[in-house]
Amino acid sequence: MIESISYTKLELQMKKPFKISLGSTDAYEGFLVKVVSDDGFVGYGEATPTPFITGDTMGSIEHELNVFSKNLVKMDESPELINEKMKSLMKSAKASRNAVDTAIWDIIGKRSGISLKKILGGYRNNILTSYTVDLVDRNSAKHQAKELLDSGIQVFKIKMGSGIKEDLERVKAVREVIGPEKMVYVDFNQAYTAKKTVEIARKLETYEIEFLEQPVPANDLKALRFVRNNTAIPVVADEAIFTPEDVSTILSMEAADGINIKLMKSGGITDSVKMVNTAESFRAPVMIGCMIETRLSNTAGLVVALAKKGVKYTDLDGYSSIIKDIAEKGIELRKGYISSNEDAGLGVTLKKEYS
Repeated sequence: MIESISYTKLELQMKKPFKISLGSTDAYEGFLVKVVSDDGFVGYGEATPTPFITGDTMGSIEHELNVFSKNLVKMDESPELINEKMKSLMKSAKASRNAVDTAIWDIIGKRSGISLKKILGGYRNNILTSYTVDLVDRNSAKHQAKELLDSGIQVFKIKMGSGIKEDLERVKAVREVIGPEKMVYVDFNQAYTAKKTVEIARKLETYEIEFLEQPVPANDLKALRFVRNNTAIPVVADEAIFTPEDVSTILSMEAADGINIKLMKSGGITDSVKMVNTAESFRAPVMIGCMIETRLSNTAGLVVALAKKGVKYTDLDGYSSIIKDIAEKGIELRKGYISSNEDAGLGVTLKKEYS
């Protein structure tokens, strides 16, 4: 049973500004959420606003967490029950719901003495992750790619949206640094029209691109389907997908080849697992992605990726942008692969000042 829910505002410095076509981020703000059970177990989750994607703000998240902290106390720690209750209380809640949902799962794992990745499926022990070359000029792209390559990264995500000529130069620059064998995919963050995407996609084919991520506006599924039907490169939907129902809709109308699930966008582990299962029923590959997040939330995403067979890709590099993380133990990167430990629950240990 839930004894209490509390939350603390986080303000953390980033190593450098992170720029995509939808906007730029130069500092991290979010909330650390703590759920305590009546038998003394403590679970943690994180809520991070990304207004230009999810619509969440620090103010809306704080309001939602305040509502949850007053209305979920004394309820059983059933992820399904709590998830539905949160949806009924705050229909627009995403990041705040993720924080509470993750903390509930953390408690379940700790109480059972089993790592959450095993509870949810335990399909694998590690998985490759992409690291991002953001919306920068050619020389900066080469520099970023070289740094990532030297650190052992094997999969590269390149941000797009500054114009066809500039985008092609960025992709070409990265390929010159990393060679022809490393996996590369490109992420438009809704920057282009369908016709413009098709135009650049045909020019991208020479660079061996794994897939095009969300090239067109999220609410234009016909445009997304047009792109998929008119390019040889697979298409992955991201900002167009928030719920399990969205997954079914997009894959049923053959608007995308795969989907990108982010816990901050889907509202937590509970619905993310449903989304993976739905995509798997369509035989569509899944990527588990992230926003700018701490190691805590990136570990929660990793848990889902390691647990489920349907996950083919991960993009869990958000914590690497933060100078001083709140966790000292959790997701680990080695030679391009990410893994978690076998500790009970999420396997995250927070620094003393946050626990």
